[in-house]
Amino acid sequence: MLAYYHYPFVQNQDYREYTRDELIKPEIVEELFDYCQILEAYITKKGWAFLIEYYGYEKLYEIDKKSGWLDDETLEEYISSVQYETDISE
Repeated sequence: MLAYYHYPFVQNQDYREYTRDELIKPEIVEELFDYCQILEAYITKKGWAFLIEYYGYEKLYEIDKKSGWLDDETLEEYISSVQYETDISE
């Protein structure tokens, strides 16, 4: 599993899993970051590895700027935040 969104109020649905095919679309990554911002989604270590490999830090930073999740001022700060998120993920 790369990432998932928890459906807290939808009966008979626990979560939605994000696939590689979805995460190659920047608008889906932005949506995922939006859900992460409100603590309703989670990116796994495998998910972060995929995102970093596929997009690179610069493109992820651009996507995150649209979302406003990690809200870092510089790319260097963003890389540190992503490394932290990767370290604490399962």
